[in-house]
Amino acid sequence: MGCYRVLRTVEEVAIQLDVSKTTIYNKLKLNEYKELIIKKQGKSMVDDDLFNLIKDSLKVKNIVENEEIENDIDQELAMDEDGLLNLNKELISNLLEQLKEKDKQISELHKLIENSQILLKEEQKKTEQQLYLAEHFEEVDNKLQDLREKMEQRKNDKKGLFKIFSK
Repeated sequence: MGCYRVLRTVEEVAIQLDVSKTTIYNKLKLNEYKELIIKKQGKSMVDDDLFNLIKDSLKVKNIVENEEIENDIDQELAMDEDGLLNLNKELISNLLEQLKEKDKQISELHKLIENSQILLKEEQKKTEQQLYLAEHFEEVDNKLQDLREKMEQRKNDKKGLFKIFSK
């Protein structure tokens, strides 16, 4: 059995490494890789050795890019933390203002309730007095009626006496 090499097309390498074909062609143009390219029917082919070299160079590039991204993220986080701190301060300030306003509203409502209770008590007293007066007037009315009846009866009794004496 002979030793054979696995050859990949540029498109296959791009798919396997999850990059564009342009990225692979740019790598193949570098002097260090030019000698390792295998031409087959006019196409550039990549063997396992060259594939691994390209793969490793992309890893190094990705590591550097990831570090740059992490640095950018750290800077953005620091700015976001400052922004969040300022935002939190503003929110707290707004909430405190709202609380003060609500406290004022509650105080005003409490005063209105107290005034309403005072007015209600006064109204109840007036109603009680009116009922008392109505009862009192009815009682006085009844007494007056009784007096009238008694006076009428006395008049009748006196007339009756005069009639007896006048005969």
